[in-house]
Amino acid sequence: MFSQGEFPCKASPVTLGHEFSGVVTEVGSEVTHIKVGDKVAVDPNVGCRCCPPCAAGDYHLCSGSCKDIPVGIHGDGGWARFCKVRSDIVFRLPDSVSLEQGALTEPISCLSHGWDRVAPIPMGSEILITGAGIIGVLWASILHLMGYRRIIVSEPIEARRKLVEELGLDIESVNPMDLVERKNKNPEWGVNVAIDCSGNTRAIEGACDLLRPGGKLVIFGVSSPAARISLSPFKIYKNELTILGVLVNPFSFPKAIGFIESLGDK
Repeated sequence: MFSQGEFPCKASPVTLGHEFSGVVTEVGSEVTHIKVGDKVAVDPNVGCRCCPPCAAGDYHLCSGSCKDIPVGIHGDGGWARFCKVRSDIVFRLPDSVSLEQGALTEPISCLSHGWDRVAPIPMGSEILITGAGIIGVLWASILHLMGYRRIIVSEPIEARRKLVEELGLDIESVNPMDLVERKNKNPEWGVNVAIDCSGNTRAIEGACDLLRPGGKLVIFGVSSPAARISLSPFKIYKNELTILGVLVNPFSFPKAIGFIESLGDK
């Protein structure tokens, strides 16, 4: 999708980079919560503060326009030596968090919002993650941190499956066809929660087919705006399935920094 130019970015010239950390080199005269020398991460997503969603506290659903937000997508971002941003989107990192770890604050803040959306997940639930890119791996790591042990990651690319195995978290890593065979052998088998991190329509449809009654499907991966999926409304009704979308990271940056502290060096 990204290689096809379908992700909504402002046309050049824009310096990209919406997931980044850095060291403060200068602050405005009225800025008090950070100082020169602090390690910080930047939340690129802030709304216009004027439209109805923003007024309701849902700035991630902003229907207005903000010239330089999101940082690194519509306005200049972190792929540069210096980046000038509004002070209210800058968060100081704890001393125990490195700049390399801090660069993960933005994606993990999106996961934190996703967790808020899908919770509660009963302990002992079987959870399927489709897609083992960086986001799928982060979801697996966060869920393991939260105490979940019955996690399956579905990924067609062998190298990515091996990456999941190398985490050392005893997470099951499988080819999507393995799940099809498992379901064919035992039609009663399924998962309680499916989190799609691929944006692939076939993966989303397949994950929905694997949900047990009362299950939840989380649409986290970004699909092409033109993509469509085919689901059975009767099955959704009969099994009381829940389908959730997750968009970026409203008010979740502090929680993301807490996740990073808890994950530690590993």
